[in-house]
Amino acid sequence: MSPLSPRVLIIGAGQSGLYLGHQLLKNGYEVGLITSKTSPEIRNGPASVTQFAFPSTRALEEQAGLDQWRGIAPRFDRVRMSLRAPEQPPTEFSGSFGNSPIARRIGGHAVSVDRRVKMSHWLEYFEDQGGKVYIHGVTPADLEYFVRMYDLVVVAVGAGELGSMFSVDPGRSSGGHERVVTQAILDGVAWDGDQQVDVYSTIGGEVFFTPVLTEHGEATSVTMLANPGAALDASGMAGRDPGPLLAGMQTLLREYLPDVYERIRHLGVGDLVGGRNSLTQTRFTPAVRRPVAELHGKPVLGMADVVITSDPVAGQGWANSTFCAQAYADAIVAHQGEWDAAFMEAAFETFYQERGRHAAVFSDMVHGFWSGQMPEHFGELMGAVLQHQEVADRWIGGFDDPADYERWMFDPRSARDYIASVVEAKAN
Repeated sequence: MSPLSPRVLIIGAGQSGLYLGHQLLKNGYEVGLITSKTSPEIRNGPASVTQFAFPSTRALEEQAGLDQWRGIAPRFDRVRMSLRAPEQPPTEFSGSFGNSPIARRIGGHAVSVDRRVKMSHWLEYFEDQGGKVYIHGVTPADLEYFVRMYDLVVVAVGAGELGSMFSVDPGRSSGGHERVVTQAILDGVAWDGDQQVDVYSTIGGEVFFTPVLTEHGEATSVTMLANPGAALDASGMAGRDPGPLLAGMQTLLREYLPDVYERIRHLGVGDLVGGRNSLTQTRFTPAVRRPVAELHGKPVLGMADVVITSDPVAGQGWANSTFCAQAYADAIVAHQGEWDAAFMEAAFETFYQERGRHAAVFSDMVHGFWSGQMPEHFGELMGAVLQHQEVADRWIGGFDDPADYERWMFDPRSARDYIASVVEAKAN
């Protein structure tokens, strides 16, 4: 660590904030972290939207010493897609994460750990490793004292007044569209065969079934996504009361996805794992924001959800958070100059070009599927996905490595050349 190494303050105890904190502690930095909740309050609080640690995210967590649920969390290595166009039979395929170089090296499976479990453990471990935790309010007014104690301030809280300090960048897209998310973490969900991520996609929204590790053991997250006012928008279902809201989810599924409804029709409020806190509903509009804001006269750096949020249908939340935090950790360790806005903008640009923009394109691809904006050659791609498992695996592998879509999928000639190479290889 150089003489110019800063004392770093991180605001927010989520995936990105705690990951960055642990990485900087490993490199000998003095790190403080502000959060409004203690670890027991996080552990016993409301659920967040379920996230995934795909193989490449798992690899980063592993090398950071944060893969603490190996052998405990339910593993899955496949995604099954069921596309439901109006008045047509379902189009279904499944694929594996296991063909990317990272997946082959560390294992192609993914895991999902309830955020309450993960963040409370990481926060306690951060203190155990020598990090300083301040339990304090996190509005801009609250932070005047703290920001003067540190050389570099990183904001990892995307909501409320802190998030609003960072202005939207109109020249960039996160692939975001306003979304309503309704989710229940349940025990007793019916599975057909091995557990994996099951995705049901209709013109009215999407439904994810995900195996997840909770404080009470293995469970299933049932996550319903919809544009406001679309068929699977459950926001009008009796507010946040768990009984009517869960019944409302079931009602919508019975009407629009009756076979999916059969998987949870027998479940009630008593099957919510951990009680009413495991049923949640939220609405948000993803966006890309400028990475630098000013807090009490000091430039501060926004990270992860503060500066880029993507549509949850793409499953990139924890990936974006982790890769952004790693990019920032690398930039901080390598930097020898002033901790100014130029440094902050360069650190964000590295992350955005390497990962963020690809996640945005992935989100737009999914949205375009139902809005009629897909390129003409996508009909050929879909035919190849249904005929060739290698193509299906590469399609699903993009959840882990969305940059790969740009290499083979979006350009018609590249897509056709790739499909032809698969057909030729099978013929030989």
